[in-house]
Amino acid sequence: MAKSLLFIPDISGFTKFVQTTEAAHSQHVIAELLEVLIEANTEELQLAEVEGDALFFYREGELLSQEKLLAQIETMFTAFTGHLKLLEKNRICPCNACATA
Repeated sequence: MAKSLLFIPDISGFTKFVQTTEAAHSQHVIAELLEVLIEANTEELQLAEVEGDALFFYREGELLSQEKLLAQIETMFTAFTGHLKLLEKNRICPCNACATA
């Protein structure tokens, strides 16, 4: 059996966020954040599925070193938090979804 890496980043607080905010805007915010994570995939992991607030990436064969995996995690985290700060700074909509993203 081939070696495989399963990598599943997800958005903490997703359920509460979408249940307590305006649906149209919360879905837009989540979609943007997931796209940011996908674009931050510097290690060319294969995207198998997008499910709600989670991305299912995998890699078969040669696995990433611990250093490269940690760097990938840090890259995604930095891109994610950077986008949240951008949303906060450039917010023009006063709705709860946009205000609490």
